[in-house]
Amino acid sequence: MNTRVLPPPFVKHAPYDSSPSARAAKSLLADIRKLTPSITSRAAEIETARRIPADIIEALKSAGVFRMFVPRSYGGLELDLPAGLEILAELAKIDGSVGWNVMTSNNGSLFAPLLPQRTYETIYQSGPDVTFAGAAQPAGTAEVSAGAWQVNGRWPFVSGCQYADWIAGFCVTVANGKPLLSEGGQPRIPVACLPARDWQIEDTWYAAGLKGTGSHHVVLKNKMVPASHFADPERGVAFVSGPLYQALLQFLPLLHAASALGIAEGIVGNLIDLAATGRRQLQSSVPMRAMAESNRVLNSRPMQVIEPPKVIDAGETTQIEPLDHSKPFAVDNKSRFRRF
Repeated sequence: MNTRVLPPPFVKHAPYDSSPSARAAKSLLADIRKLTPSITSRAAEIETARRIPADIIEALKSAGVFRMFVPRSYGGLELDLPAGLEILAELAKIDGSVGWNVMTSNNGSLFAPLLPQRTYETIYQSGPDVTFAGAAQPAGTAEVSAGAWQVNGRWPFVSGCQYADWIAGFCVTVANGKPLLSEGGQPRIPVACLPARDWQIEDTWYAAGLKGTGSHHVVLKNKMVPASHFADPERGVAFVSGPLYQALLQFLPLLHAASALGIAEGIVGNLIDLAATGRRQLQSSVPMRAMAESNRVLNSRPMQVIEPPKVIDAGETTQIEPLDHSKPFAVDNKSRFRRF
């Protein structure tokens, strides 16, 4: 059983201590720390089962981790971005698979306001603790058919699909067998969002790392999807106000970076603990130097990832470079949302 006491979060939010977001984040971090022993003690179970146990998901829901970026007007916490990134990193440090899946689900909650308001309200009709899964690879097609879209596809790497409430997949829109093009001459690639019960899950996740994420394939076959269940992250506009929902494609790399940093911190911490047991393989100068350098890098890099977005929370969005919709959707833009 791993009893290592995790270090405190690597970012403090002194200027925001009195804000509703800061108070909510502080409370959420405290609840997460209480859950740490019950998660770390089941790491082997999570990896063997290739999924996160249902009771851990329910405990995370009760704590509020899936409502972090849901608007307050819909019962969510609507944390400022730096506070949310701090929490995502903390969860990934506790367990890589748990942290990854919480991050991908929160990505979905940021995508959801791009849907029509009525659809959004259907998603959150039972409360703010909704879980999402999805893949951003355009592995499906959506063809115009009788006032709706006929969707077919098989999407990979859909982390958390076994317990998700809603699942999303990007589709290339087609008509008469040909892709529908945007103003820039590129295929239109919206995301279809449907209740999890509408998707077929294929058990394909047999991986060496992040085993517990349950990142299986999901499938839709000849599924008729109304236009109201599609969102366009490239050109769409969120129906809710607030800085969290206005620069989605620019924010997604930060969420992934926070999760990656947390995983790295957890790995280095475990290696340091292992070295302290006196294991000979870790006592030589080479691994010791490598651990010291890794620890140094991790202690310096997170500030660069977490701090810049604070200008957004103050309403100063001029430092966020918007996508130029008059130009083709470039590959480097597509890579920003490789996976939910």
